[in-house]
Amino acid sequence: MLLTREEQEFVQLTQQKQNKETLYQAHNQGSSDEHWHGGEDVEGTFVVQQILQHLAAKYGINVDQLVYREEKRCPTCQMSLKDIAHVGKFGCHDCYATFKDDVYDIVRRVQGGHTRHSGKYPKSTHQKRALKQQIEGKRQQLQELIETQAFEEAAIVRDEIKALEAKQSEVSHDDEQS
Repeated sequence: MLLTREEQEFVQLTQQKQNKETLYQAHNQGSSDEHWHGGEDVEGTFVVQQILQHLAAKYGINVDQLVYREEKRCPTCQMSLKDIAHVGKFGCHDCYATFKDDVYDIVRRVQGGHTRHSGKYPKSTHQKRALKQQIEGKRQQLQELIETQAFEEAAIVRDEIKALEAKQSEVSHDDEQS
């Protein structure tokens, strides 16, 4: 079975370098891997790995048939994407930037192509979200008016954006005081 690059990367994340016992031993010995899991319960680090393995099985991906390419590593902590999947956590703040595209591809694939939240929001965020959408719409409208050189209308829309932004910061300020 031929797999796409994304499928190969996805399954690569589910590969285990070590078994559970080895990770427990490293944790109990107080090894230098302490920064990987921050001293938290090691059992919790397997959650991401189990989810990825479940998804690989769900999509019928056989991990043994994959060909691996040289692993990209974080320049700061030297963790690979495989290490992150194995441990279940990023090693340092630079991992987020280093593996941004890989993680984005995985999330996109797991979420069926959707990368924006489309579920429910807490009630307190509805007003903020509505204001944000209005501002985004007005900014697009402003850009179109500028491109068509309708500067008088653009000035009106600009003022509307400023008013919405003021209302937005007022709503945020009210939430902070609650």
